[in-house]
Amino acid sequence: MTPRRLDHHRVSTDPAPLFLGELPRRWDDIPARVVVNLCGVFPGGDPFGRWIFAMPLVDAIDPKVVPERKLLEQFLAGIHPWAVSHSSYWHCHAGINRSGFAVAAYLHLYRGMRISEAIAHLRGTRSHMVLCNDEFERALRVWFGDETEQEFEKIPISAWLGVSRETP
Repeated sequence: MTPRRLDHHRVSTDPAPLFLGELPRRWDDIPARVVVNLCGVFPGGDPFGRWIFAMPLVDAIDPKVVPERKLLEQFLAGIHPWAVSHSSYWHCHAGINRSGFAVAAYLHLYRGMRISEAIAHLRGTRSHMVLCNDEFERALRVWFGDETEQEFEKIPISAWLGVSRETP
């Protein structure tokens, strides 16, 4: 039986590699020393030698579960001194919404991307489904975008679930 490979992508390299992906099964699968966990579920095995940052988020299409901007910015500020000089692996369960939310904000705040560019970049490198939770995308655009970055096309949840909208 072939072992299952970790589904992840390198989404930034400068000044240090930043990976975005799914929840790893084991710590040894992670290609970085800095681990940013956005789901509160941890891999098996021994995390020895890693710096672990965790902020469990709920992935629901409900504006009440989006964390406050100040909380997100404080969390990212705590990670930055480590992620600027070491490879980092950012994950939630699927590596799509919660981690996409945090990575897009990080790319904007610390790697100089406009928020719309950060979102488009993650969709181009990780998955077109990044931030299919439109409440997360809306919050990022309101907080960090200028007036030209406020409108966006919602990704239908049926596309994420693989459900056809056609009826027989």
